This record gives sequence, C-alpha cells and structure tokens, in this order.
Amino acid sequence: MSAHPEEDSAMARFLRWLEEGGAWVSKLHIATPEGGERGVLALGDIAPEETIIRIPRRHVLTVEEVRASELGRFLDADARIDEERTYLSAFLLHERERGEGSFWKPFLDILPKSFPTHPFYFEEHELALLEGSFLWGMVEFQRKILAERYTRLCEQLPGFGRFTFEEFSWAHFAVVSRTFNMSRGGPQVPCLVPLVDMINDGRPWDSQWSWSEEEQHFQVKCVSRVPQGQELHTTYGNRGNLSLLLQYGFVHENNAHDEVLLLFGIPEEDPLSAEKQRLLGFSTAYEHRSFKLLLTPDVAVMAELFCYLRVIHAEAEELATLAAAPDALTRAKSPLSEGNEAKLLPALVAACEARLAGYATSLGEDERMLREEPLSLNARNCVLLRRGEKRLLQSYVERVRLGDLPSRPGES
Repeated sequence: MSAHPEEDSAMARFLRWLEEGGAWVSKLHIATPEGGERGVLALGDIAPEETIIRIPRRHVLTVEEVRASELGRFLDADARIDEERTYLSAFLLHERERGEGSFWKPFLDILPKSFPTHPFYFEEHELALLEGSFLWGMVEFQRKILAERYTRLCEQLPGFGRFTFEEFSWAHFAVVSRTFNMSRGGPQVPCLVPLVDMINDGRPWDSQWSWSEEEQHFQVKCVSRVPQGQELHTTYGNRGNLSLLLQYGFVHENNAHDEVLLLFGIPEEDPLSAEKQRLLGFSTAYEHRSFKLLLTPDVAVMAELFCYLRVIHAEAEELATLAAAPDALTRAKSPLSEGNEAKLLPALVAACEARLAGYATSLGEDERMLREEPLSLNARNCVLLRRGEKRLLQSYVERVRLGDLPSRPGES
C-alpha cells in the first residue's frame, strides 16, 4: 500500500465495501509507489484466461442509473446536457456532498484528489512546452467548453452554483479519465467501475474487461500469463500520445499508435474559392479540414487527403470537370490532370514543413533534452509528445521523397 496511513485506511474501507457488495477479487494487490501512479499488481502467478475481478451491477455506476435518480430527473428537466458524462460528473459532486449518507462514499474517497498531469492544470511554463502542437489549442478549447458547461448548469439547475468551477473540473476529470463504455445489448453506456479503473494502460497489455449480461457483473480476465509481483495493464484503445495526454495525463515513450494532424484550407486569395467551397461543402471560405497522419499510413485517409487536395489545387478547367461529374468528390478520387497531380505531393510536404517550423525546438533538440536534462514528469510528457509529432512529420516528408505513400498522386 502507500506510505500514508489515511490512504491505506480509505483503501481498506473501499475493498471491504466491494467485498460486502458481492465483488470477487483474486491474486491482486493495489500499490502506490512513492511519487508514482497507483497500480494493480499480481499477488501470485496469473494464468491466461484466468478471471481476476468481478464487480456486481450494484457497484457499477452508469449514466442510466444517474438519469433515473432524483438528480438525474432534475438534470433532464432543467439542464441541457450536451455530453453524457456530465451526468456522472454532477452525480459525483452531489454524492460527495452527502458524505457518509452516500452509498458511493468508499469509492469517492479513493478517487484522485487532483489531476496535475492533465494539461488542463498545467502552469504557463508547462503549456509553453506544447508550442507547435495542436494540443495547446485543444486545451484552451477544453477550458472554454468546461467553463460554458459549468455556467449553463449553474443557470439552469437550481443550487448547482454551490459547487465551484474547480470542483466541477475535478469531477469532470475524475469521470473522463476512468470511464468505460458498457454495451448491454443496445447502445454503449458510459459507466464508472470501481477497482477496474485502477488498472493502468500499458503496451503490451495483459488483461481485458467485459460486461456479463447473464451474470450481471463487470469482469476482468488476463489474456496472457502475469508473474507474481508484475503490474497488470489493460488497453485504453489504440490512442496516440496527443489523445492520451489530453484525456488521461500520460504518454507512451514510443507509441505505435501515434498520430499528427494536418490542416488544409482554400487559400484566401484563390479567385476560384467560391466554387471550391461549394464542391467541398464548406460553410465559409475560411473553413479547414483536418487529416490524421499515422505511423503506418492509412490507405483510406491518404486517398481522402489527395482527393481533397485535388479540389483545393484545381484550376478552372479541372473544376469544370468536377462540376460536370455526377458526384464531384467521387470524381476527385482519380487524377484530374497531370498539372493538378504535380501539385499534390509538394502541398503535402509544405504542410508538414509548416508544422515543423511551428515548434520552438528541433527534433534533435528534443532528443537531447530527453537524454540529458532532468525534466519533470509534465515536461517530459510534453517533449515526448512533440518529439513523436516531429518524427511523424519528418517521416512523411521522407516518404514523399522515396515515393513510399499509399494512394499517392498518379495512381488510380
């Protein structure tokens, strides 16, 4: 356990609450290394396909359950909820306020008290390390959306203003950093699952979770052998470091699912802008389209990207060809002319190089910082994120040079 007696006491009460409610846990130990993240370790060797956790339905908190509660009925009647997990956030605040009167208190007591590794809570000097990455703008947007959501709840839900924005933000990250999506024969339902949410994401991962509708419990099985003393890991999905840092507050050193975003739009001075805007379905001439570049190029994404670039770089004759087609964007998936094709790869390279120029440091400088400088956890995560983005951008420039891209221009 941890080095803090009050944390050990809360954990003991939490585990007793689960056990008394019918939960079943086998060969597991919860540990919090000094200065590290809480994790779930194997107390003994665990075999493949061995079930290690069962959490009964009563201890799984779903959006459905919140909506059926008195608070949920108030939220449905008085508030315009734009994101389902907001029900869970509001419920956590309400139940935490109830104290000992809440069934969920043992669970609430072991939730993190703060989320310092989430960029939402970064100090200015930490955010500055994200210069050049789209994550900086995403954090600003996240702050704006949360503030608007909180204001709306305060205006529409009587009494909600007794909770501060800081408390609401805490509840939001307590939810989004540990939500599962459970399917019960219909649409997926966001839910919180005590104990299971302590299993960290890892590469490779050795455990997986599922919901048993027949037995009405949430269960975890190992998919490979886990030796005694080793930490168990699950997967949070095939997420790149940008997504992991924004939602969970961590990154992977070398992430096989890394990605980088490129934005493309119609040049402001383009005299053919109105027609291109119409063909692309843009509402304004300033609209942009984002494309996600992956470590291994996705054939469909690259085909869509080149389709889009053909329209962006079309001249009047090529636009006439598109306008005459039954479906302009389907037609743009094939070459329009030699001249148009010749513009596409340079446009891709220019976009990659423009992104690279937006960073305050080079890839080489990032590599040196990671090797030689005593970085804080947050600083290291930021440098790892931007290093991964730069590696990807440079790799696409190199792929263009080598002619190593799927669906590249000139191919039909």
